[in-house]
Amino acid sequence: MNSTTTPGTVTDAASVTGQLARFVHRSQWQDLPATVQHEAVRAFVNGVGCSYGGASSTAVAHALAGLEGLQASGSCTVLGTQKRLDPLNATLVNGLSISAHAFDDAHLATVAHPGAPGIAALLAYAERHRVSGTAFLHALVLSSELQCRLSCALTVAPAQCELGWYMTGVTGAVGVAAGVGKLMGLSEPQLAWAMGLAAMQAGGLRASHGSMSSALIPGDAGRNGLLAAHLAAGDFNCHDDALGATHGLLQLFGRPANPEALTVRLGQHWECMNVSLKPFPAGCLTHAVIDACLQLVQANDFAARDIERVDLRVHPLADGLTGRKTPLHSFDAQASIYHWAAAVLQHRRAGLAEASDACVHDPQVIALRGRVVATVDETLALDAAHAAVTLRDGRRFEAAVGPCIGSAARPMTDQELDVKLLRQVGDALGSSHALQLSRHCWQLADSTDVGHAAPGFWGPAPLLVSKEIE
Repeated sequence: MNSTTTPGTVTDAASVTGQLARFVHRSQWQDLPATVQHEAVRAFVNGVGCSYGGASSTAVAHALAGLEGLQASGSCTVLGTQKRLDPLNATLVNGLSISAHAFDDAHLATVAHPGAPGIAALLAYAERHRVSGTAFLHALVLSSELQCRLSCALTVAPAQCELGWYMTGVTGAVGVAAGVGKLMGLSEPQLAWAMGLAAMQAGGLRASHGSMSSALIPGDAGRNGLLAAHLAAGDFNCHDDALGATHGLLQLFGRPANPEALTVRLGQHWECMNVSLKPFPAGCLTHAVIDACLQLVQANDFAARDIERVDLRVHPLADGLTGRKTPLHSFDAQASIYHWAAAVLQHRRAGLAEASDACVHDPQVIALRGRVVATVDETLALDAAHAAVTLRDGRRFEAAVGPCIGSAARPMTDQELDVKLLRQVGDALGSSHALQLSRHCWQLADSTDVGHAAPGFWGPAPLLVSKEIE
């Protein structure tokens, strides 16, 4: 929009960005299907649990140290710590902690991770402004839906995108800007500007895999979206159609893009329902391998030391993005089907301990990892894999998975999700505080003020500072 545009001018509803702005502006919580409403609660439960699980990671510690010299007034909680930062930096660190162990969520079709940016940004906003639980969850749905649809428009056939783009960095801020903008009551033109300003900050490289910067990208997407919404609220304008215009996001990142994926059946089909919540702390494309290896150890009686060879068949993208044969540390292991096959077969489980540096450097895991052979099978779905072990005595056991546990077709139950939260929060604060936080999260829709909904965990109340003695 040019410099003569005045606040309140009706945005071009025929443009891609305009259609999304109108959808967000008119959307109402009560019009959402009950399944979508509940999935928003589940996404929040998952994100808060992961934030506590990731708060003790080295990535969060180093990020906080790096931000020390930039800190402004601290009005927002860094979940799982005693720190308070300004809203933008709190969003950055909370998004990072949710993603730190790759335990967050995943839109498998696009390998996007919409939860961390949205939850971190919306919570920072809610700590400074009165927001009801349903308004918060509604904004989270909108943030996730737009992130997923934009990611589909860039990656799902007939669209194509360079594999090297980290999709959350490309699309995350746009969805966040829409969600925060909804809470702020932005007009349609302002929502279009907010999404456009977020698009101007798009980025994120797959080269980040294997380092702390992989988790920084979702945090940065949340911060960028929060910034974009606030700039738009001040009538800082942008191109009317920054997503769909010549030299806009779709044209530059898509090869080609499929703009129809953004608007077809908008408000009727909910792409955010295809977001899966992870049962394992690893990249989503490793999960089918993990599931298959777990089936092998649960169904058959053999010792890891007796394994002669491990054969994996995986989807091409699983090989392309998680085919690290010799991970050097825990960040590397998040994207290594070789590590996870060996770790599961050695330790017969797939938890945070198997994602640790200690497990990566375990001589027995290293030796077994060297006997893993992975081949591409183009007939497999993204959430499918085949695993076989051949023992030194000649016996052979096989397991085929598809869809894997945690995928949209086999989602975690509410009970399983609650156990995931309780374990992560319990490790930090003890079981009784974990139960309190669980109740606060599951009952968020009943809150009249999200910023005060969980005293002692976020908001103005003193933070819990230590694990209880049990």
